[in-house]
Amino acid sequence: MFKKVFARIFFYFLSLAFVVCMCAMLVFFYYGRSLPSELTLLKYSPPATSKIYSSNNKLIEEYANEHRVVISLNRVPTVVKQAFLIAEDKEFYNHSGISIQSLLRAIVENTTKKMWDRRPAGGSTITQQVAKNILVGNKKTISRKIREAIMAFRIENSISKDKILEIYLNHIYLGNGAYGIAEAYDYYFGKNINNANPEEAAFLASLPSAPSAYTNGGKLKKNTKILLKRNAILSEMHNFGYITKEEFLRSISKPISLKIRKNKILAPYFAEEIYRIFSEKFSEAEFFNGGYNVVTTMDSNLQKIAQKCLEDGLINHEKEYNSWNGALDTEDNLKTIEQNIPRTVNRIFPVVVQKISKGKFFGEDSVGKKLEIENLLNYEINLGDKVFCRECENNKYEIYQEPSCSGAIVVMDAKSGDILAMSGGYSFDINHFNCVTQAYRQPGSAIKPFIYASALEYGMEEYDEIEDKPVVLKLGNGKFYSPKNHNKKVYGKMSMRDGLIYSRNLATINLAQKTGAQNVSKTLQKFRLTDKNFNISYVLGACEVTLLQITSAFSVFLNEGDMVCPRFIKSISCNQKNLANKNSFDELTRQKKVENIVCKKTADTIKNMLRDAAKYGTAGSRLSYVFDKYEGIIDVGGKTGSSNDFKDAWFIGYVTKGERTLIVGIFTGYKLPKTIGKNAYGSKIALPIFVNFLEKFV
Repeated sequence: MFKKVFARIFFYFLSLAFVVCMCAMLVFFYYGRSLPSELTLLKYSPPATSKIYSSNNKLIEEYANEHRVVISLNRVPTVVKQAFLIAEDKEFYNHSGISIQSLLRAIVENTTKKMWDRRPAGGSTITQQVAKNILVGNKKTISRKIREAIMAFRIENSISKDKILEIYLNHIYLGNGAYGIAEAYDYYFGKNINNANPEEAAFLASLPSAPSAYTNGGKLKKNTKILLKRNAILSEMHNFGYITKEEFLRSISKPISLKIRKNKILAPYFAEEIYRIFSEKFSEAEFFNGGYNVVTTMDSNLQKIAQKCLEDGLINHEKEYNSWNGALDTEDNLKTIEQNIPRTVNRIFPVVVQKISKGKFFGEDSVGKKLEIENLLNYEINLGDKVFCRECENNKYEIYQEPSCSGAIVVMDAKSGDILAMSGGYSFDINHFNCVTQAYRQPGSAIKPFIYASALEYGMEEYDEIEDKPVVLKLGNGKFYSPKNHNKKVYGKMSMRDGLIYSRNLATINLAQKTGAQNVSKTLQKFRLTDKNFNISYVLGACEVTLLQITSAFSVFLNEGDMVCPRFIKSISCNQKNLANKNSFDELTRQKKVENIVCKKTADTIKNMLRDAAKYGTAGSRLSYVFDKYEGIIDVGGKTGSSNDFKDAWFIGYVTKGERTLIVGIFTGYKLPKTIGKNAYGSKIALPIFVNFLEKFV
């Protein structure tokens, strides 16, 4: 009797087992037939951040849809791996994709805490999370959970545990735009993940379940349980033998201390130029997701100097040439106003006027600090007005008005062509237009060195006699033009050398006519300053060039007749999948030179003329003291330029210190050309920026 009962139970059990197996097979077949191949994970390469660095490894800018640095598992510190395993999947290396223990625990927790109608506690393994986040999707349905489980089994049977963990640690979102542990560690702690310690690793491991619940903009939210969660992970790490008791006690005693990364160099025009260069070779999607590390030619120290000098020059121009616009017409509080101030290297901030006296006033800033502020131009202000101020040297402050005139500066290594610094405007937040590379403007007398180089190339000598006499020109439109020297005087006969040094317009035109229009045209084309048929007005700078073009052209005089082409990128590195682009990388980073623009003798002669032009000519009034102050330390030369109606002001100069020669190009002018100011010569507007740069460089 007992045997019959046992046999019947056994038969029912087998039948039930068979039905369960068949149902399981049907479920696996039905839900698994449309799943992608788990083998795609072997080729999986998550979107990674492209980063732009200065030549001395300072971060300039990042481009990404998902900010991520991909890191191989063997480079992940052991303590970081252990913290995430404790927090997310303690049995990761022992299960086959699904942890029954974790699943049952989640069911009990959700049932006892009545969590099913809210956010349920998870029972997913790391493998299931990889399947969900990359292959299956995260839609909250029963069918998705089944597909996730099937995919987890497949992944475990095809891919190693280490590879699964590597994919997980690189893919996971950890808040504030940071994807993957390497990017998150850099963001939250401002250092490389190689230096991770237990408390930092445990903090990161606390974030995956709900990063926005604990942090906001890189700051810890108040009244959160992040500290308790971090310490619980540290406790489990100790229980599992991952850290010693001493490490555990030391770690839990430390508060959570975040050091949010704020180390970008303020060089948006430079970063935008790198992006433009890349966009000519690659798509935006590839650059934003490709994980390129671009090392530029920028010298971060020179960039700060150049930007500061340009800003100060434009601020000084505003004070000298433009009237006061009045106090701020807004009811916003000071903190709100502060948030909308365009980025500059100068510290600009709003204050409320509280006391007024001649030449200065007293104001209060957004944090209640009382400040004494200079108002040397006696701008009209009243008690209670909100005005902008600028912090100057020696803890002094002055009233400030945003410059309406724009400008640009570029610093190039004369020997290599490397662009060491560049700013295309006063502030990128005000205007994205890059006046270094995009503004085609009339260079005025800054074109003259190339006219004189043409004469030297076609047989004249620097001390040959030329005539500074009136001349009438017939322009292309049939009209006639009678140019004059800037002081309206006529000087008669002079040496060709003096014609350039003192920037005589009439002498230069007569020289060009003597050289021959065709010869001058050929020379300007060789210097890449024009590709059009020659017009006599070009002799006085009526052609249009960019600041980068003319700065590069000046390199000929400092390289024995060879021109170095501007280079912005030193090197490019990338992950394995982008190595196919190596040929394009080589093209972008190659130093290029155009040889024999003029002969060595011509180049050396013009260089010497530029030195005397800086010492005795139109630049001499401001530069002569530099020669006295730094005699024997530096060599300086250059040429000013001013266009018709003073719409553009230029200075292109060089400075040699030791083995290093820099070419500094400066342009000032309005975005839409109009008069900068009365008698706004290059020597008055652009040259002071160069002098300021010299002082800081030396």
